[in-house]
Amino acid sequence: MKEKETEQPIDAEREIADDPGNERIYDLDSDSGDPVDADGDVVSPGDAPSETGEPEDHKKRGRHALKFSRRDVLDRFAEKNTAIGKLTKEKQALEKQIAAFESEKATLEAQAKEHKDRWLRTAAEFENYRKRSAKEWELLKQQSKTEVILEVLSSLDDFERAFATLEAADESEFVRGIRLIYNNLLTSLQKLGVSEIDALGLPFDPNRHMAIGQIETGEVASGHVAQVAEKGYSLNGTVIRPARVVVAK
Repeated sequence: MKEKETEQPIDAEREIADDPGNERIYDLDSDSGDPVDADGDVVSPGDAPSETGEPEDHKKRGRHALKFSRRDVLDRFAEKNTAIGKLTKEKQALEKQIAAFESEKATLEAQAKEHKDRWLRTAAEFENYRKRSAKEWELLKQQSKTEVILEVLSSLDDFERAFATLEAADESEFVRGIRLIYNNLLTSLQKLGVSEIDALGLPFDPNRHMAIGQIETGEVASGHVAQVAEKGYSLNGTVIRPARVVVAK
């Protein structure tokens, strides 16, 4: 048996060159694969060629120019394949760019969210710090004011002890001047929010009074304040010095 001949790849251009009918052209828009003439009439394979090599129908109508040659068809297919390959590469490149953009977008969104959360936490911490600082500042001012007022109240106590030793007949111009200073000092303290704590004759209140002793008396009921040894004061409703009192048994 003869060895099977090795199949060789088909060279389209050589096939076109060797094909004696390569001048026949096919209508690319036609549903059939039959060649057509310039008028769009299909050249049927059954048309017998004449001695000149032309179909009989061509003899009657005369030779007509064909639309496309076989080489043109193959060239057009090659152009289309080249264009399709180019578009495919462009599509792949665009898909890669889109994937890269999506990845970058996700990264940027994550960073933006992280920065936003960090900013919100910082803003909340700053607001808490501002409120805490304002509260501490108010407390510091209150404490400083309280310390100053307590020092002034000690001077008021001295005034009151001095007035307690005087008799009404001893009211001289000097004493009246001292009383005027005392009253002006009381007025200034009242403007700052200082007020005297009521104690005499009232029930003992450990939040406002400080008991320094007990006595038996019939002037007030048991458990009530019978005597006030030292006046108490409050600043804007807050006790800064309780009244030192003696409570009835």
